[in-house]
Amino acid sequence: MSPFVASIVLAAVAVAWGAIPLFVRNDVPAVGLVGVRVTFGALALILGAAAVRKLRFPDSHRVRVIVSGLLLAAHWVAFFVSIKLTTVAIALSVMYLGPIAAAILSGPMLGESVPRRLWIALAISASGTIAVVQPWDVADAGGDTFKGIAVAALAAALLAALMIVGKPAARDLRGLTMSIMELSVASVVLAPATYGALTNHPDELGTFIILGAVFTGLAGFLYWEVFRLIPVAAVSTLMYIEPASAVIWAMIFLDETPTALTWVGVGLVIAGGAVAATSSTVEDVKHVPATI
Repeated sequence: MSPFVASIVLAAVAVAWGAIPLFVRNDVPAVGLVGVRVTFGALALILGAAAVRKLRFPDSHRVRVIVSGLLLAAHWVAFFVSIKLTTVAIALSVMYLGPIAAAILSGPMLGESVPRRLWIALAISASGTIAVVQPWDVADAGGDTFKGIAVAALAAALLAALMIVGKPAARDLRGLTMSIMELSVASVVLAPATYGALTNHPDELGTFIILGAVFTGLAGFLYWEVFRLIPVAAVSTLMYIEPASAVIWAMIFLDETPTALTWVGVGLVIAGGAVAATSSTVEDVKHVPATI
């Protein structure tokens, strides 16, 4: 897969992930939703890998994968809590400060080259995020909005850590193995919450399976497979398509009507992703070291 094709695949994943908040606005606790998400995601990938005889659990990067699984679980719990507390636009836009931090840290911590064009793309996307969040209006919001922003900021920090920790393992293990091992760790940690969600909300089983098998298992595999091919900065910028698409999904299905400025922000986010998609080259990743 060429870096350009990888960028297109990642953009498609980001659009799909923008629909995840639609599954969160229900009575299932956030930790339970994350539990069923990682559990069904892990099961789908394990069954698929076993069917094609590619199921393996190598010894390399064991510690890094375990840490990635723990970070993933914590990140998604914080993210789902933030969606329940505030609007989809604000939760996702604040959370996506994480990729900016990851892009900045990828140079000193992973030895990656960050082309000037990617910095421009990040600046465009970050400006779009500010337009979506509109922090000057937050002072008039309620206490839940403040809590949602704070939890979304925590999700952002966890996402940045996950991207930095997981990149070397994803490159060496490839997307399928990385996804299986990471989701397996998260599912073990969240097993009690998963049991509670399944027993207390059996009517949501179909939602749980779609959220886990499709939006977590399949999409997670594609994410890590692409992540090993292009720089963290490019991944960071392309993933800004997720909050942009989430605003549209929320408008259609959750009656969250964006303002004109929000639409401007969405446009800037998409523009930043487009710039990033055309700036990913093999030369950007050829000097990435094996470990942090």
